[in-house]
Amino acid sequence: MNNDLIYQGSDLMLDRLPLAAIAKEYGTPVYVYSASSIRGQADRLMQSLGTIGSLRYAVKANANPALLALVFGMGIGADSVSRGEMQAALGAGCPADRIVFSGVGKTQEELAFALDRGIFINAESEEELAAIARLQTGVHVGIRINPCVDAHTHQYMTTGMAENKFGIPIDFAPRAFREAMDKGLVPDTISCHIGSQITSVEPYRKSLARLLELRDSLMSDGIPVSALDMGGGFGINYEGGADFAVEDLQALLHRDVPQGMKLSFEPGRYIMGHAGTLVTRVLYRKRYARTFVVVDVGMNDLIRPALYQAHHAILPVTRRDSELVTCDIVGPVCESADCFARDVSMPLPDQGDLLAIRDTGAYGWSMSSTYNSRPLLPEVLIEDGEPVLIRERGL
Repeated sequence: MNNDLIYQGSDLMLDRLPLAAIAKEYGTPVYVYSASSIRGQADRLMQSLGTIGSLRYAVKANANPALLALVFGMGIGADSVSRGEMQAALGAGCPADRIVFSGVGKTQEELAFALDRGIFINAESEEELAAIARLQTGVHVGIRINPCVDAHTHQYMTTGMAENKFGIPIDFAPRAFREAMDKGLVPDTISCHIGSQITSVEPYRKSLARLLELRDSLMSDGIPVSALDMGGGFGINYEGGADFAVEDLQALLHRDVPQGMKLSFEPGRYIMGHAGTLVTRVLYRKRYARTFVVVDVGMNDLIRPALYQAHHAILPVTRRDSELVTCDIVGPVCESADCFARDVSMPLPDQGDLLAIRDTGAYGWSMSSTYNSRPLLPEVLIEDGEPVLIRERGL
């Protein structure tokens, strides 16, 4: 959880600044980020997984240029899944040789863009490998393998099972590596990503065992695999408890991975999730069969609760001692799915009160849209105790 988001008296503060003051200056709804939280999470990764391999931030989690520059300034690379994300990473100061290009549906233009700049590609199908070879031979590539491991996460976040669209099933991997070599490529990396918001090290243990068995088989067949990309997916606790123990994954990999084999990781949510707080204002209350608190932020601004039934704690920006009521926090979008919390117990807010939806730094703004012709939200970064507008409100 973001330890920089705390109450001081009755005022909710982020990095020692009252959120009410930020809402007054920039309006609502507004995304607010803590630079110290980002640095703290990134540092934890660097002190654990960063000691045994390379870290690349998953740009899709949040691609604001100011936040990218902050992360890349710490020496972390970039994981991208589109030309736009590659350009965003390059524009924010990430060297091309520290960017990896993943994604199940790369276009010819995107592949050419990556190859022209020396960006490493993780291929996800045999036909994609052929497309790369038509553009350039002699290039080192990774091949994403689907190890058929259940990550025990939401069905839309699972990416490592046979029914998922990602990667090449592990039983077909030897053929894919051999065909890549025959086409003049150098497939020296096994890539894998089994899902997002993973809370246990066990799926990684199962995946690693299968990938190392594959690696041994490829090596015996004369295919020199020298690197293993474990992907990301490290979960954070949206309930206020402990996050995924990256230190346990570090210990597992340190023990089981052959010496000299290169490792890499692509965390996104783990770095950015806790850093974000979405501040919204209460518009109306409706007390009939249910009690609804209607706020000015909509599912177009934060789709995770509607899409994943995700939980985000909601706190009053000004704490008050009054009778608790059971209510639903809902937005203005014309969909019944536009609900941020159901049956939440809290003091009934007044019209005009501010609420804070916490842990919205990852897959918040980056998944937003202009549905209902609503403008995209502004973003504010708190750095050294000062708020900085890093994206203006607008369409």
